[in-house]
Amino acid sequence: MTVISSFHYDLPDETRKHSHPHAHIIIPVNGVFHVKFEQHDNYIMTGQLGFVPPAVVHEYSCDGQALTLNIPPEMIKAADLVFLTEKSLIDIDDDLEPLIALIHKESTASKRKNESLRYLFYYLYDKLVEQGRIPSLAYIEENYASDISMKELAELENYNISYFTEWFKKKVGCLPSEYLRMVRIDKAKEILATTKYRIIDVAMQVGYVNSSSFTRAFREVEGITPNQYRKKAKDTIPGVSGIINKETNEKE
Repeated sequence: MTVISSFHYDLPDETRKHSHPHAHIIIPVNGVFHVKFEQHDNYIMTGQLGFVPPAVVHEYSCDGQALTLNIPPEMIKAADLVFLTEKSLIDIDDDLEPLIALIHKESTASKRKNESLRYLFYYLYDKLVEQGRIPSLAYIEENYASDISMKELAELENYNISYFTEWFKKKVGCLPSEYLRMVRIDKAKEILATTKYRIIDVAMQVGYVNSSSFTRAFREVEGITPNQYRKKAKDTIPGVSGIINKETNEKE
């Protein structure tokens, strides 16, 4: 089972610097938490939360107390990671406030702490992604297997094509074509991890016309081939081996 851990900062106001494989969600209790990474330089105050992506060097300091959730990278979809990184400072609105209070409470519990935080994170994750889902993102999520044109996406946002591409990159953090590719690969990973479908079948289910273009796109996003990912998922994700073996036996 994937585990989320939490840590309560109570630091002197001094700057530290490090990196680690997991992502951070930072929730100040009092004072200001300062974090700097890549082009982001955020001062996170009470009533806000901050996001730091996995595997990036970041400087941080805190003149009060803060709660951080350490999120394993496999719990965040590649397409969502782009959005969350771009919108790395988020106001806690009335909808999020009760959830944040519950996260604070569960982070200090001694029993079933990790399991509770895992479920609360997924709920928070959905809320954060939902807040930033502009019409063109929602359309890509729902129609990723289709041949989506820039004209369709631009019309959804009431922009011409040339301006839309520039606007989308500023809003989301990547080009529309890059976001579509990440969504397709995220969907493909789910299929690869839980079925025994041929690579060409997986490719066609997520919008690619042949296995070579799918494999090339998959390697660009994940750094490994679809077959390598499937083997890794079978070895590391609980229950996947049984699902794949069951499907294989049924086909035989």
